[in-house]
Amino acid sequence: MGVNNVETLFAKSLEDSDLSAKQKAVLRACLTLFSEQGFDRTSTADIAKRAGVSEGTVYKHFKTKAEIRDAILSSLGNLVVPAAASEFVAEIAPYAATSLEAFLRLIVADRLQFALDNRAVIRVFVQEALLQTSLVQNAAQALITQFDHGFGPIFHQLQEQGELVDWPLIRIFRTFAGAVLSYALPVVMLPPNDATLDSAHATDEIVELLLKALHP
Repeated sequence: MGVNNVETLFAKSLEDSDLSAKQKAVLRACLTLFSEQGFDRTSTADIAKRAGVSEGTVYKHFKTKAEIRDAILSSLGNLVVPAAASEFVAEIAPYAATSLEAFLRLIVADRLQFALDNRAVIRVFVQEALLQTSLVQNAAQALITQFDHGFGPIFHQLQEQGELVDWPLIRIFRTFAGAVLSYALPVVMLPPNDATLDSAHATDEIVELLLKALHP
């Protein structure tokens, strides 16, 4: 099973919805445009052209551009983030945890690459969702749930082997997430030409940090 990119998962969430074909086209167009040029710099004329509809059609289905943004954020936060987390767990969980370092290296490298591959869409979500704390909370809870469900047995095994500190899983998740985000977010939030990341070097540094924090 492969892990889909965010735009693919977003498209799937739309296909499973009760929205009309034109509404779906508008939302797909907006996600792409917001990713490419930002919310403020995207006009309804841009949206209509990319979606292949008239501006009147855009306004017929969505009263304001903010309403479109909110619909996108709702789908990303409530549907896409949980789906992405579920796919990640399904992809990684079958691997045997031969050691804490090996497992950390596997999941850190995977999440860094995911952030780089989806940086434009993630930037949209982070920039706009910060205005809606409930979306951030829902997305965070979905990630924690998947982390607990998918990796709980592996971390319990590592704790029994004496390789992992005897912390609650939520504390381990926060430590892991904080370390990865400290490297990924600066790259995600800046324009591609202004931020680069040597994934292999970053993985080495993050794993080194996590081993110091999580190894007994």
